[in-house]
Amino acid sequence: ANWWLTDAAGQWTIGLQGGHQAPGLNSLPDMRTKGWVETNGSYGYGCACMQVTTDEPTGRVTRIYSATPLPIKRCIADRKLPPRDR
Repeated sequence: ANWWLTDAAGQWTIGLQGGHQAPGLNSLPDMRTKGWVETNGSYGYGCACMQVTTDEPTGRVTRIYSATPLPIKRCIADRKLPPRDR
């Protein structure tokens, strides 16, 4: 239930266990299909192109419209992303 989005503008909360859950979160595709990096069991991170709306003051994603998993190497090569995600 804990999900975050990191993009060139910063980190956004998509969902927190027992708290905020952005509408559309339950419709996300399986993010592990294009190169999921496991950091603790099945937990980890991947790369995706997402269309969302955000609330800058709270740092939250307020709605997910679409998400397409991408190969992890695409995010690694993207110099606009922070080093961990590139």
